[in-house]
Amino acid sequence: MRNNHFMPESSSRPRNLILAQLPDAEYETLAKFLVPVDLPLEMRLSEPNEPIEYIYFLNTGLISTDALTAKGESVEVGVIGREGFAGLSALLDQPQMLHSVIMQGVGEGLRIRSSILREQFLKGGMLQRLVHTFIYLQLVQVTQSVLCNRMHEVDARLARWLLTSADRMESESLNLTHEFLAQMLGVQRSTVTVAAGDLQRAGLIGYSRGKIHILDRVNLTRTACECYRIVSSSYQRVLQLNANNSLVYVD
Repeated sequence: MRNNHFMPESSSRPRNLILAQLPDAEYETLAKFLVPVDLPLEMRLSEPNEPIEYIYFLNTGLISTDALTAKGESVEVGVIGREGFAGLSALLDQPQMLHSVIMQGVGEGLRIRSSILREQFLKGGMLQRLVHTFIYLQLVQVTQSVLCNRMHEVDARLARWLLTSADRMESESLNLTHEFLAQMLGVQRSTVTVAAGDLQRAGLIGYSRGKIHILDRVNLTRTACECYRIVSSSYQRVLQLNANNSLVYVD
């Protein structure tokens, strides 16, 4: 892929990076099937072992993909912002998945039936190429999460997760309870309370009534494990600013 293949974002296009960068003909084919939707906090976009009927493109907000145990315990393995969408497996002719996919940051976007998008995806073109790049980013994130959850301490993992979420939401303010953070990190709530308290006393974050503010990104990044920098560098390489100061996929 080369930069001159991509169209910059415009006010007439959604903020979602994939939809914003489709050539006019490809976008117009999909546009009549795209339905605007509000995406409230904790909305479930797909359930484990249930057919994926719709694909959701984010304009704003944060999607969390969580791996589940038989007992219903979960750990977060990936997050998605406006660079992507929920329901990827349906495009790959696998209409069910074992994970839970939920909104962890309130937002809005566009919904389309997975069968319609898959039909367009199989035609090739820019949609297919952008989806392939998005798959790469998801693979980087998930594989690094496996190492992170096994090898790194909770405070470093917490810092990494907060920074990653802020990057995907493009906001330094996050609505996250300690209970949710514990669930996502796969640890006890008391463990997260201690780790978050350490970050707050160090002046790296502020926490009040379920809202976390990143106050010192530079030092929070230093606290985060190497996984944040590894994944972030891949995103920075693939998602860059164009001349209009808008994010675009590049290669």
